[in-house]
Amino acid sequence: MSDTTARSTPPSKRDSFPATQRGWLVAQLGQGAEGLSRINAYVMQTYAEPLGNYVAGSSFRSLGTPADLVSGFFASRLAQPAYFERWIESNLPLRRWLINGFLFYLQEELRRRKADRVEAMPSSAVDEPASSAQTAVEEFDRLWAASMVRSAATAARERCTQEGFDTHWQMFERHFIKGVSYADLAAEFSVTGGQSASMVRTASIRFRQAVVDLLLKDGATEEELDDEIARLMMALRPG
Repeated sequence: MSDTTARSTPPSKRDSFPATQRGWLVAQLGQGAEGLSRINAYVMQTYAEPLGNYVAGSSFRSLGTPADLVSGFFASRLAQPAYFERWIESNLPLRRWLINGFLFYLQEELRRRKADRVEAMPSSAVDEPASSAQTAVEEFDRLWAASMVRSAATAARERCTQEGFDTHWQMFERHFIKGVSYADLAAEFSVTGGQSASMVRTASIRFRQAVVDLLLKDGATEEELDDEIARLMMALRPG
């Protein structure tokens, strides 16, 4: 069963891909099997956690462990020729493409197990899930956002450490996660109010760039970046 009705994009059409989606992923596609291997590794590293968290809280959880279901999905889809070329042609964010594909895969697993009667399953597991595709997408977006923030924060923290900005990062976390004011940061870190704002801004620039790098890989357009970043920043704040 196809995850999309979009046609595969022939190699001759790669130059027509939107500029905002021509970055890292398209560069990898042009490098053959080695590039595809790097893409697959990135997708598995980035999306295994939110996909696993989604299925763990869904009506599909009776199908198996989250890790096994996500691994099965990756094995099924990532091995398909032109899978990522079809994503680019779809104009969907990568996360939307993947959750749509994951839902198709889980539905396929339900039907296969019902038809083959491989194992006894509770009645709740053999029925179609009650939640809508839109609900699934919204829940996955929330889980993906939290995972994205953690990944971006890790990358930005490592960059700050490499550049000698450890204190800047600590102040950034105190300000954006704990809500500590610049004045209180100044007193806590023995700097002036202007210095505290500047130091937080230095770390914030690193965090924003880490987010942008991840969002561009997810297929965001330049016009969408500010809205996406604002939503991710909200995910930093405790519930």
